[in-house]
Amino acid sequence: MAATTKTLSTRKIAERIEKESTVSIADIMAELYSLPHVLRDEMANGYSVKLDGVGSFALTVQCHKTGVERTEDVDPYTQITNVKVQFRPEKSEIQVAGMKKMTTSLVANDITWTELQEKKGNKNAGGTSDEGGTTPTPTPDPTPGPDEG
Repeated sequence: MAATTKTLSTRKIAERIEKESTVSIADIMAELYSLPHVLRDEMANGYSVKLDGVGSFALTVQCHKTGVERTEDVDPYTQITNVKVQFRPEKSEIQVAGMKKMTTSLVANDITWTELQEKKGNKNAGGTSDEGGTTPTPTPDPTPGPDEG
């Protein structure tokens, strides 16, 4: 399983976009902050929202396991138990060992892996002590790919 060790803020993403475009960081930040509101409103209006190169967002609902006998007895306010956002990453085709494979467009083709050393003696969820170990962590290649730069 891949592990992440850092989180990039909206500001850091905006700084990266600024370096790769002619748009100011203030404009990028404004757009990034408006995105969740636009997604929420459009999904509430019944749309699935597709962001090219990223994927699609759509609302899904969970309902009580028991249904109703008649159409006129349907009541979303009592039958829907949960509303969630489903994200479906965009798929792209890549070559792996000479064979075509599908992957998400958000997975870089040139990931290199490094080992993450865990601290010895950490308590895990079961209360026992870990004796160390390694977890592979993706490290992006700093050289721009054919679609970057």
